[in-house]
Amino acid sequence: MPELPEVETLRRGLEKEAVGCCIHSVTIVNQKVLKGQSEAEFRDRAVGKRIMGADRRGKYLLLPLAVDNLSSPSFTLCLHLKMRGSIRLQRADMALGRYGVLCLTLDQGRALHYNDMWGWGEWRVVADTEPLPLPELGDEPLEPGWDVEAFVRHLAGRRVAIKTVLLDQKVVAGVGNIYADEALFRAGIAPTRAAAGLVRQEGELLAEAIRQVLTEAVALGGTQGDYVDLYGQAGQYVPLVYNRGGVACPRCAVPLKKMKLGGRGTTFCPVCQN
Repeated sequence: MPELPEVETLRRGLEKEAVGCCIHSVTIVNQKVLKGQSEAEFRDRAVGKRIMGADRRGKYLLLPLAVDNLSSPSFTLCLHLKMRGSIRLQRADMALGRYGVLCLTLDQGRALHYNDMWGWGEWRVVADTEPLPLPELGDEPLEPGWDVEAFVRHLAGRRVAIKTVLLDQKVVAGVGNIYADEALFRAGIAPTRAAAGLVRQEGELLAEAIRQVLTEAVALGGTQGDYVDLYGQAGQYVPLVYNRGGVACPRCAVPLKKMKLGGRGTTFCPVCQN
């Protein structure tokens, strides 16, 4: 699943390529991604509007829309890629591919193609008088004002595994399976430990590891794998432990272990993480 670094990479691409462009037409192949919004309403709210910005909240992309350059945004295009969604910048005359779900044609003969082999993504255009369809989300870990004290206090109240807590978007927004494994390895904390069992210093160390891992992954355009950016380029961040069960630990050379934790594949070093 695209996580914060992958979504942030897309946001930056959209900020460069789509902000200021008008949405000229919409093609919808799989209405399921509209999550209950009718095709007619989606088109009516999107077509003819200009993309005024590219924002992100956790793993959600938020594109404010306005009638023209002089108007305040009156709608927001809110989208989530879910497990396999991807957005590509293409020529407007190119047909959607095998997994193409939705297309927005823009200025200068260009288009945004949304591909999603499972059709699990979310695309809705919300009026400024309506609440954004976002779940409860925690703080952004890359924001300068991230409240590490609040993060540490939250851990103290949770008796479940620390990996499970990190995947809870109400605790810290944007961290998923990849970067939870990577941050825990960097902090030397076993994913199975109860969050409440971490001492203050460990909580602070974990917070710093989260920031470091996410910052590095954003700088490299996300993690290598199925994900591609707006231009079809794969990320260049190479995980040290995620999905590398049986491979030698990069620190101690003991084979990394992989297990299921809360239904999610989890990889860690049995020696370096305790």
